Amino acid sequence: MLSATWKNPRDGSLMRLIAKGNFTMGSTAKDVEAAVNMDHDGPLFPLLNETPQFITFVPDFYLSMHAITNGQFARFLSETQPRAEQLGLWVSWLERIAVPANAGEPYRAADGFENHPAINVSWFGAEAYCRWAGLRLPTEIEWEKAARGVDARTFPWGAQWNPERLCWWGSHDETKTTVPVDAFPEGRSPYGIFQMAGNVEEWCVDWYQRDLYRGYAMGDFRVPRAGLGHVVRGGNCLRRNKLEFRCARRRGNISAFANIILTGIRCACDAEKIHEEADAPI
Repeated sequence: MLSATWKNPRDGSLMRLIAKGNFTMGSTAKDVEAAVNMDHDGPLFPLLNETPQFITFVPDFYLSMHAITNGQFARFLSETQPRAEQLGLWVSWLERIAVPANAGEPYRAADGFENHPAINVSWFGAEAYCRWAGLRLPTEIEWEKAARGVDARTFPWGAQWNPERLCWWGSHDETKTTVPVDAFPEGRSPYGIFQMAGNVEEWCVDWYQRDLYRGYAMGDFRVPRAGLGHVVRGGNCLRRNKLEFRCARRRGNISAFANIILTGIRCACDAEKIHEEADAPI
């Protein structure tokens, strides 16, 4: 029997089981109309890339309860000791992690930000972190199921917008931006996952394609081999439109350098991997 939670020994991430089963993904035409009407800027968003809505089966998997922190990312950098060009590919700039003065010395998270999410991370940096931790990035389908559960809810906490359940533009002074990864527990998803709306946006493993859901709705779940960057989900702490924090909201981001400010990491893991490790002889 699968455990409801599992702690990854490599990086200390607490992982939560997302149980296998069907869930409803994407948006209906009515959902899109409601999203457009949430904000003054609503009509400017390409919301049809969330359609059509469809039902799909997702096997058991585990997802990090929290986004990867500056403390965890600093440890990753300390152990990998990336070259300057490699570090530049992984992170646009280390705003809250101090670069060591001498080669071989550890990276350190800035005081007070150890438990805040790692930010400004490219898709390549997110993928490298997951590989180091023995985990992987979630698929877009996995991410949305973990965010909205099986009742097709609009936001991780339910059907109605609640500005007090997430870190967004309207919740703080702009100079403070992010909050600790375990803040806003009342905004958790049905599986107990923190901050799948707000704080930082999160990379998925998938290439982004605008019309991908047309194939999904027809039963064609082949993984895209190219696209307009990679999928980003969740909305960050400086976004101000309510529609951007919906579970179904999807967009593509260039995988490195462009527009990755306040983009972070959430890791996933196959259930079979945990089973194999638990059953391995000591």
